[in-house]
Parts: sequence; C-alpha cells; structure tokens
Amino acid sequence: MARHPARRAHILALIGAGLLIVTFGTMGIELGNEMARHGDLDRQSTAAGSYLRNLHHATSEARICYYGWLARKQPADATCYARAVTQLAEDRSGYTAFRIVHEREGVGRAEPLKAVEEALQQIASWKPDVTAIPTAGEQVLTRLDDNLSVLSRVSTLDQADRVANMLRNTSWQRRLGLLGILTGVLSLISAGWVLDRSSLAAARAEASSRDLALRLRATLDSLSLGVAVFGADGRLWHWNEQLATVLGLEKDFFKFGLPYDALSSTLVVGGVPLLEPFDHIEASLSLGEQAPPVVVECKGMNGADLELCRTLFFAPDGAAGRRGFVLTAADISLRLRSERALGEAQKLRALGQLTAGIAHDFKNLLTVILGNLELAADHDQPEHVEQRQEYLSAATHAGRRSEALTGQLLSFMRRQSTTPDSLSLSDLFSFLGGLLGRIIGPRIVVECGDGSDIWTVRADPAQLESAVLNLAINARDAMPTGGRLRIVARNVTFSVNADLMSLPVEGGRNRRVISDPTPLPAGDWVRLDVIDSGSGMTDEVLHHLFEPFFTTKEEGAGTGLGMAMVLAFSQQVKGRVVVATGGARGTEVSLWLPRAVDCMDMPEVALPRPAQAVACPESRQLQVLVVEDDAAIRDIVVTILSMAGHRVLEAGDGEQAFDVAAAAEGKLDLLVTDLQLPGPLDGITLSRVLAGRYQDMAVVYMSGDLTPDSPSPPGAVEGARLLAKPFRRDGLMQAVTSALGARADV
Repeated sequence: MARHPARRAHILALIGAGLLIVTFGTMGIELGNEMARHGDLDRQSTAAGSYLRNLHHATSEARICYYGWLARKQPADATCYARAVTQLAEDRSGYTAFRIVHEREGVGRAEPLKAVEEALQQIASWKPDVTAIPTAGEQVLTRLDDNLSVLSRVSTLDQADRVANMLRNTSWQRRLGLLGILTGVLSLISAGWVLDRSSLAAARAEASSRDLALRLRATLDSLSLGVAVFGADGRLWHWNEQLATVLGLEKDFFKFGLPYDALSSTLVVGGVPLLEPFDHIEASLSLGEQAPPVVVECKGMNGADLELCRTLFFAPDGAAGRRGFVLTAADISLRLRSERALGEAQKLRALGQLTAGIAHDFKNLLTVILGNLELAADHDQPEHVEQRQEYLSAATHAGRRSEALTGQLLSFMRRQSTTPDSLSLSDLFSFLGGLLGRIIGPRIVVECGDGSDIWTVRADPAQLESAVLNLAINARDAMPTGGRLRIVARNVTFSVNADLMSLPVEGGRNRRVISDPTPLPAGDWVRLDVIDSGSGMTDEVLHHLFEPFFTTKEEGAGTGLGMAMVLAFSQQVKGRVVVATGGARGTEVSLWLPRAVDCMDMPEVALPRPAQAVACPESRQLQVLVVEDDAAIRDIVVTILSMAGHRVLEAGDGEQAFDVAAAAEGKLDLLVTDLQLPGPLDGITLSRVLAGRYQDMAVVYMSGDLTPDSPSPPGAVEGARLLAKPFRRDGLMQAVTSALGARADV
C-alpha cells in the first residue's frame, strides 16, 4: 500500500528528535562532570531537614486538631491536639543542633530561628489539654507554622544545592553518557516504527473515508426525498438525484457551488417563493446556536404537495468553514391522500358508534314511554285516576328526556349554547328523588340532598337535569353489584381566584382531572356533587374522560357523549367539572355552577311540568294552513289549533298546500309548515309564494334540525318564527302568538 504523503515530515521529525537526544546526552555529560567536583552530603543538614519536617508536621497537626475540636467537639480531636503539643514540647530539646546547622549554612535566618525558639518555649509551658490553650495560643501556633514554612523553603533550596554538589562529585559521568547514547538510539528506533505504523493507518483511514463517502452518496440517491447541503455562504455542496424530481426541475439544474438565492428565485409558485430568504438562514448561522428545523407544506411547481425542511448544522469545534444547512424536500401527496382517507374512515366509524349509541338510548326512552302508556291504558277505571296520571307523567317525562337528548346532541355537534335561567336546586332534587329510583334500580341506594338552603344557579333546567342523569347512569354502570349514590350540593364562596385542583383531597380520592385548568373566578358558586361507591376509574379512563365518543361500555351500549355533553354544559354556564377517584373509594363528579346574579329579584325557573292548555291570544277565528308530510305530526298540530278555535286547512306537501290555499275561501292568516317538504316546493319556497299572495300572513317554520338558538334560515319570510321538533302544545301556541305579533309589526 502506498505511503502517506506526510512521510517526509515524519522523517524530518525523526532527525529533529535525534538531535535533541544528542543534545540531552551532552548536557547530561556536562552535568555529571560538574557534580563530580563537589563533596559528600552533609549528614547534619539531612538530620536538620528531618527535624524541621517533624516540627512542621506537629505544628500543623496541633492547629488542625484544635480547629476540628472547635467545630465538632469530638474527643478524637482533643486527643490529637494533646499529642501534637506534647510532641512540640519534646522536640524543643533538639532545637539547638537544628539552629547551629542553619546558622552555618547561610545568613538571613536569625529572625525566623528566634521566632521558632520563642514559640517552642511558650508551647513547652502549655498543658496538653485543648480546653486549656492560652488566649493567644492560636497566634503562637500560626506564627510558629509561618516561620517553619520560611525555614522549610530555605532548607529546600539548600538541599537542591547540596544535591547538585553531590552529583558533581559522583563518578556517574561515564554511566550517564552511556545511558544517553542508548536512550537516543532506542528512541530513534521506536519513533521510526511508530511513524511508519501511523503512515499506514492514515492511508487506511483515507481509503475508508472514500468508501464511506461513496456509501453515503448511494444512500442519498436511494432516498425518496430530495436532499441538498449548503455551506454558510449559501453555496451548494452536495445533493442527490431525487431532489430535482421532487422539486420539478431539470436534472442538470443543480451544480456544485449553485447559490441558494438562484434556487429560491426558481422555486416560485403563483408569485410566491417556496423557500425562506437566505438572510434569515444567515442570521441563524451567525448566532451559532442550534435552532429547531423550519418545516413548511406547500404546492410545488409540478402541482405536487411538498414538505420542505431546513436544518442547520455546525462543526464540533465551531469552525466557521464547516457550518451550513440542509434542505430536504419530500412529496407528501400520497401521505395526505392516505390521511384524508383515514379521516373519512374514522368519521364513518364514529358515525356508526354514535348511531348505535343514540339508538340504544332512544330504545330505552321508547320502552319507558310505551310501557307507561300501556299501564295507563290498563288503569282506565275512575278509581285509578291518580295511578294513571302517575304513568302518564312518567311517559311525559321520558318524552321530555328524548327531546332534551336530541336538542343537546344538536347543540353539542353545532357548538351552540343556550340561554341560562335562574334555577333552584331544591326543585331538581325533589324532581329526581323519585325518578332516579326507577332509572338506577333497586340494588343501588339513592340519596338526594335537601337543597332548600342552596343558592339558585344560572343554568338551563333541561340541560342540568340531563347532565345529572348522565352522571347518575355512569355511576350505576360503575356499581354492577349495587352500592350507594349520593347527590348533594353546597354553597362555596371564593374571595380570590381558586385553583380547584389544589383543594384538599376528600374521601381518599386523590386522582383528579378538571375540565378547565384555569383558576375559578372569585365569587359565589354552587358545588353539585354526584358521588358513587363504585370501583373508581383508571388513569387511562381519566385521561380520555371528556373526549367525544370515548366510552368504556360495550359496542352499541353507549354513545360516548355523556361526559362530553356534561363538559359542554359546564362550558356554556362558564363553570367547571372536577372528577375525583381513588381505587376502591368510588368516584365523585363535581359540577361548579355560578350563582344566579340578582337571584333575589329574578323569578326562579322550576323543572318542566305537564303542559296545561294554552289559549290563543287572538280573540277572532283565524284561517290556518298546516303543511307537514308526517301525518301523525300534522294531525297533532291540526288538533291543537282546532281546539284553540281556528279554522285549519292541512296539506302533505308543497304542491298540495298551494292547491289548498288557492281553493280556500278568504285569506290565510297563518302558515305552519315544515322546512323539509317532499317535491319541488320546500317550506321556504312555499312560504315566500304564499306571503306574496297574502300580505298579512304570519309564518311558523317547523323542523327537527332546529334548536332554540338556531338562526333564521336563508330566504325565510320576514317576521317568521322557528319551532324546533319535538314540541309541545304550549310551545306551538307560543310560536303562533309570536309570529302573529311580529307580522303585525311589519
């Protein structure tokens, strides 16, 4: 294998190393000659150095042990101090010989020697007890330690001189020269071998780098996305073949050194460049910080959906010449089509789940309605009037629940809100007291609070009742073998904004989730709790609790909208829902409802009761045209209006209604029509045609798609009123009265 070109430099380095070794050997020989000229070591100086080290060690130990005793009051520190002081007192006897040696070796040591002697005399008079140290004892030890340090430094310099004198006077001159020669030869041989191995390793590394570059190039070309690497100056370094295909450019467009601005000016769709300005990238590179990638989705020049990503890179050593950015372009058309197909599939699955759940709930309601009506029909004797009325009330309530379920579902899907009223919870508790027993079953004990001293709240009665029923049904499902269900309320006042998650844990239910993490505004609130003794919820259930269509029930056994509707209700009244659970301690769902403003002056809204007959405010007889394709609903509307004393005409579709109106005697005072009618004439078109013929005609639109807050449909007659299905007699008559009044003001 060929040698690396740097081998010549290695040879020069070997020559330089040889010269250094020869020089070192010469210096060693000269040093040996100089050392041979001096005499033996002074044994007295060696003994003096040993004495000085022992004295210095004992002084340092005395200071350390004394400070340790002051800090910790440990007996070991006191013992250590006593031992060191005793040692210093004993060493005082050898001080004279030590002083003679130092005075002989040099001048300028008289002051440190005198200070050491005085300190040793003072220490010799001390008691070896750490508690009996004199007042100035710390200063004595410190002064002794400082002077010993001075003598130690001087002694070290003297020792170096003595060693030099010793080496000069030895007979190692020849041996040292021989050692220098042998060391130089061995160093030259070793350096030559190491440098040769390094040359081979460098050649192998270069070949490996070339192979790696080829593999990386093959890898880049095999990618389905386009990749371009630019330097910090905006010049193109590397790219793969797929880049031109993805961007819709010619394959020979990319060349080494292509400016980024040239590429940006080419990639323009509808007058808008697809790439970000180079100034932004240059500013990020100048900061030298790792910024997150910039990703954008757009339409390419060839009409494909593209995902462009720009990522910065920096050299590990921070070199400016090895920094830049990578631009990747991916065709995501297939992915977007797959995501859209998946979204449609998920919508269909959710629709199927919703349909199954709604069917289940309506079957239960129809069972209650039909069962109670059959029981009422069986009790047709005069003495059964009270019991028959009870069955009819139960059927009526089930019908109202189905109405509330439909309206709440539409409100949830359309994100519409209702207008809250002032509601007393005592009415809610008395209403639910007997109802929940039949819904929950005999295995569960139901306890409802009094509610007489609870503030009135600002909420829609039907939605609040539905929310509590949903929570009660969930609690029933959590107690399949029976248990206890409590519904209680209490008044709470917060002087400042309150974090509900920070409230004390109650009943050991330490795992909680809240519908809105923001603090609850200060003021008066009513807390309505629905508490069960079931098995509680897992963390997984708590995590998905408020998600629409999430349910733990079997397929078709629930809509998965119960808690979602409770959440929507709390958001409409600007309240909160807090769910607390904990193992086998059951679950507590708390509805935080705002207190009604000026509740003392506002009339309370009780829960709905069976409707009474409503008389039409018009004293004269009206001619009314009822248009409804459902015969049963049409008969109910015709009957209600006929009982109010009006002359009622009816039709099943728009064309028949037009013929009936044309054949009618006199003018039409009121049109009650469904919005969705079969045939070419729907409710809007029919009303506009008849309104053009009868100028003073009032209009009421009926539809099952309407809610109380639905806006007027496009093209509706001015002054028309909306009537949401299902409706009751008082609702129909109220809509008629409002439509007549509005038409009179037009």
